[in-house]
Amino acid sequence: MVLVVLVKLGVVAGVAFATKQMGFWESSEHSVVLLENAKEHLRPYAADLKDRICCWKCQEKCKEEFEPKPWRDSWIESWNDTIKKVFHFLNQMPIYYYRFSEDVQQAVTDLAKEKDQKQTTPSKVDKTPAKSN
Repeated sequence: MVLVVLVKLGVVAGVAFATKQMGFWESSEHSVVLLENAKEHLRPYAADLKDRICCWKCQEKCKEEFEPKPWRDSWIESWNDTIKKVFHFLNQMPIYYYRFSEDVQQAVTDLAKEKDQKQTTPSKVDKTPAKSN
């Protein structure tokens, strides 16, 4: 347990040190440049991943070339999509709860019926008389 905490602390410290050395903590303009460079370096890998995953499922979308958005706009859009999905999930929660409670109720009912059937079904006892010596 202590080893896991030390490893996690080491990873956090390493990330903090690396971001400090790269200049992420200087100015926002410098951070924008660094993030745009990272996007440029990752673009070939993202295109390959898009080709492998998306194109087998949705060929018409993969033929289009999407213009990348500035990182601030894409971050805000991602944040908004996440918030929408969370509220959609919370909106669906009563339905999920109702289905779950129905399933549990049906499972308990089936279990009780199965137990009653075992108790009411006469056991097959060998009715041949035992041989006495």
